Amino acid sequence: MVLVLFWLGPPGQAGVRRDDVADSEFLNLAASALYQSVGKFTYSVGSGSYIASGVLISPEWVLTAAHVTAGNNFIGGGISNLNFSLDTEGGVLSFAAAEWLTHPGWASTSGNLWSGYDIGLVRLSSSVTAVQAASLYLQETMNVQTGTIVGYGSTGTGLTGYNAATAGTKRAGQNMIDAQGAGFPISSNLLFVDFDQPGVPAESLVGDDTPLALEYLAAPRDSGGGLFITQNSQTFLVGVTSFIWGYQDETANADYGDLAGFVSTTAYAGWISSVTGVPIPEPSSCSLLAISLALCLRRRRAFPRP
Repeated sequence: MVLVLFWLGPPGQAGVRRDDVADSEFLNLAASALYQSVGKFTYSVGSGSYIASGVLISPEWVLTAAHVTAGNNFIGGGISNLNFSLDTEGGVLSFAAAEWLTHPGWASTSGNLWSGYDIGLVRLSSSVTAVQAASLYLQETMNVQTGTIVGYGSTGTGLTGYNAATAGTKRAGQNMIDAQGAGFPISSNLLFVDFDQPGVPAESLVGDDTPLALEYLAAPRDSGGGLFITQNSQTFLVGVTSFIWGYQDETANADYGDLAGFVSTTAYAGWISSVTGVPIPEPSSCSLLAISLALCLRRRRAFPRP
């Protein structure tokens, strides 16, 4: 199977969009106050400089991917100059990181994406007061429904895939949350969307083959960004952006037919609370269509990137 960690890179733009819809639609969606909690990380590991995404979940804590906070030893080694910024109507707010942690399962599985531990936390050196933190989804079930993907990743269209030279501008788009992992070898803590192509049903792998009006797929540098749903006029964070899966064409470039995987924040609400001290009720289990093990077991080349 072909998959890509949402690694980091030089500044530019974000997210791979439906090719027949204007880019301004995705920029406008990202600018909504509903997604103001999604910000950008910049940092260094050794001589390399990097970009990633994260979601503010309390005044001092940001949720992101474990492969963002893991550094060079799976537990945060070698990271320096880690900063988090938020776009607001009044301008950009920037905060230095005081500490960062990865879920213990990330190190114990040596960064195995399929194990579903790609989740980390960053404590900021000062509190954020001008931006409302995201709310975690804690309901008993999460049926197949529309999700909104938000981050600062590379940009492109479904016809071309992402442009690796671009990252850094906030974009958002939508996709149906169609499936979750079925257990070993793909954790049930992983949620999946696929990138449907208008008029080409064969590019749809799971769920309905009709693309949404703002059909979209996360791309590299969206790492740690948010997957959101809105229910009863309330918006909730349900997932952290983790990887691209190039199942259809064996090329994980976020073009039509690719999937993206997200770590369920519901599944880790207890861990998040234990680290941050933020009281979060223990959630009930999430129930979605389990992704077929036939997909999981097909062996293809993998391209993990740090």
